[in-house]
Amino acid sequence: MSAPAASQPLHDENPQSDQTQAALVAEHDSALGGDDDDDDLASLGGQSSTASITSTVLNYKYEVRAFVANKRRRPNRTDICCCQNGRRYHAYREGEYVIPNDEREQERLDIHHHIFSLVLGGELYCAPIPEGVSSVLDLGTGTGVWAIDMAETRRAHSHPGIDLSPIQPTWVPPNCRFEVDDFELDWRYTTPFDFIHARNIEGSVKDHRRLFRQAWENLIPGGWLEAADATVGVFCDDETIKRAPNLLQWREHLVEASRIFGKPMGVAQHYKDWLMEAGFVNVKEVIKKVPFSPWPVDPKLKELGSYQQILMLEALDAYSFALFTRVLGWSTPQIQVLLAGVRKELLDRKFHGYSKLYFVYGQKAP
Repeated sequence: MSAPAASQPLHDENPQSDQTQAALVAEHDSALGGDDDDDDLASLGGQSSTASITSTVLNYKYEVRAFVANKRRRPNRTDICCCQNGRRYHAYREGEYVIPNDEREQERLDIHHHIFSLVLGGELYCAPIPEGVSSVLDLGTGTGVWAIDMAETRRAHSHPGIDLSPIQPTWVPPNCRFEVDDFELDWRYTTPFDFIHARNIEGSVKDHRRLFRQAWENLIPGGWLEAADATVGVFCDDETIKRAPNLLQWREHLVEASRIFGKPMGVAQHYKDWLMEAGFVNVKEVIKKVPFSPWPVDPKLKELGSYQQILMLEALDAYSFALFTRVLGWSTPQIQVLLAGVRKELLDRKFHGYSKLYFVYGQKAP
């Protein structure tokens, strides 16, 4: 199998993007010490990968209101979950989604929301949404943190969020509600929305074209859809890509497994075309680079890389075990050996790798 195309430089992958970043600048290697140099994040490498993100890691610069609601989440219930590989998964339409929904995963989702906030400078979306929107729909809402923040800041009349797992807080703003549903089924909303938001849906969608078409059909004329995704990819603009063979192998197997499963990952680069095929106009694509660790010299990117490093270390188990065991037939020891190598590479600040956040939005013609 050939090496994943995701290792190619940013400008080679999608030259037609509406907005991309310049190449990231790394710290000089002499500032990093030897390969065994430990810092606050690297010290996590000796901990079990099953350890939850600590409260100190969640000491965010931006206020994330949903962390208050985090303490009010629904209690664990055996009728809404099933367990495998030491992780808890959703029970409604069991098997349709391969990422856990346990507390550990909820913490990871919330830190991912913070990464999006850092990238967007505290904003919640890229689309030019006008003031006074009356209804917003959040697809795959997860912990509900985005929907809650949106409800509190925009004060729209209605902010429903839907997900396969009822893991959202029991206390929410009066203009926010959550529903357990599968957004890939036929939508039966009777009132169209002003704004439909979908974030991190890679790996949870069989037919993106159908999904985006349903979104188009359920928007008011002039309404907007935004799909924001941290695509599963390994990107690097220099020769340090050679320092991450396990990460490249993991990414290749993950994409293969998700494709066989029928809900592919690594497809966000197609969102722009799919939105236009669905009938959207004024479609724009914005790509942001997110370093895998605090290797850049820029302080803001260094902070961003610190959070991304924690996110990636936590994501390895979440993304791997169900797909690798159920689809690829791997044993648990096989997975653990590969992930051990990946963790070591993610903790290596001499590896100048990064991920990409895709923000793609379009409008239903007024």
